[in-house]
Amino acid sequence: MYAGNRKVDRSIARQRWLKYIVYIFITSFVVISIWFGFLLAVAAFIVLAGYYEIVRTIDSCRRPWLALLIYTVVVAGFVFYSWKFEKKFQFFIYLQVLAFDAFSQVTGQLIGKTPITPRISPAKTAEGLLGGLSFSVLSALLISSWMGISLVTAMAYGIFTAIFGFAGDILASFYKRTVGIKDYSNLLPGQGGFLDRFDSFIMATFCYSLIYLFKPNEIPA
Repeated sequence: MYAGNRKVDRSIARQRWLKYIVYIFITSFVVISIWFGFLLAVAAFIVLAGYYEIVRTIDSCRRPWLALLIYTVVVAGFVFYSWKFEKKFQFFIYLQVLAFDAFSQVTGQLIGKTPITPRISPAKTAEGLLGGLSFSVLSALLISSWMGISLVTAMAYGIFTAIFGFAGDILASFYKRTVGIKDYSNLLPGQGGFLDRFDSFIMATFCYSLIYLFKPNEIPA
């Protein structure tokens, strides 16, 4: 973060540092909620905040019923993950999402030059995606022995989590572009709203919940 902020205006650097510091506090709280067993309550709060953020922008959406339907289906998987999956697996996946989000941003700021989706989210770059994916895999590998899984399996988890997390990020950005807003709300300082902060986590957990429903033996829940 320090290296990425050396060559930008002070106002931009302050905004980035505020976003990063608030990010650390938020992610730390989620880790605590996982470890002490109240992630479901936190998830319910995030879901309700997300509904608020969508409803306040729904008038600008061409198909509001579709937006609400998609959100409802996706967050159902998020709630299921928070309720059904064992604590170790919840932490395992969230650590990957945390690493992906943080290092996508940092890597993109440092060396990002190649936009992936310029019409949807110009700030997202191939370099940032690769940086986030690399650290998602690394975080999975670092605790693979604690999870009792092989390095190959851990690597697969890291890749899948990054892909699903990126999909959630793009979907959230697509909705913002569709309704013509920059941020979902100002409920979280510097974060652009609850959906902006948790989009990767929500989508990743939704996809893992789908895997569990079709192949329950593949997921330690």
